[in-house]
Amino acid sequence: MVVASTDTPPDASALDLLTTQPHVVVDTERRVFPYSVLDEKGVDYRIGRLISDFLLVPYLVGRAGGVALLRFRVAAEMRALVGLRIEEFPFPLPGLGIDMVWNPHLGDHHFVAWLRQLLFDAARS
Repeated sequence: MVVASTDTPPDASALDLLTTQPHVVVDTERRVFPYSVLDEKGVDYRIGRLISDFLLVPYLVGRAGGVALLRFRVAAEMRALVGLRIEEFPFPLPGLGIDMVWNPHLGDHHFVAWLRQLLFDAARS
């Protein structure tokens, strides 16, 4: 979701917000998604603040302005604490994936197979 402060222009679309407001972004190496979609679409944006804590994003946006990209549930919960405007991301996004990483020193192959199958079964249902 695109989140912005409630004092942004009410007639500005999500795309307008993304291109005119400075972005508040968590400074990590995995900042690619969904910014890769904006890059792919040729959308110009400006990163205004790099911060180190994900939970500060809605507070900074709500109180100091700017725009950020958050998951809906996070944005909806945080809207109760700080004034946030929530808009749909203007482009389709691919589904989320989950990476599984196994410790190569884990020697109990039967347990690993059981756990892996349990996770696959849970994801399917």
